[in-house]
Amino acid sequence: MYQSDGNAIYFTSGEPALKARNMRKNNNVSITIPFWKNTLHKLIPAPPAELHFRGKVEFLDRNHEEIQANLKRFLDYEEKMIDTSESIYLKVTPGKKIATFGVGIKLLQMRKPEKARNLIDWD
Repeated sequence: MYQSDGNAIYFTSGEPALKARNMRKNNNVSITIPFWKNTLHKLIPAPPAELHFRGKVEFLDRNHEEIQANLKRFLDYEEKMIDTSESIYLKVTPGKKIATFGVGIKLLQMRKPEKARNLIDWD
């Protein structure tokens, strides 16, 4: 589960997870977020839309104001459903470029990679 405030992406993981160990060694990360544009998208033979970017990860405390503000609904659910003793809370600040696939185009155009791909400069 990812959540964004428009400037960063917030998510959780487990401390024993390989990705957590790797991020502690190197805070430079690459993120891919696939998503379906709508219900019809699941019925049409087209790949999911995607965002790809590089960024820097920070490990934040569960009580950090950014985690509380951006993951509030998830945190409430998490407390009721799972043991949070090994949960970690992450913030990724994207770099200056975001690669997209299928974003800002009609669904059927996603079948044509030359129309579906885009590179966005983001400051």
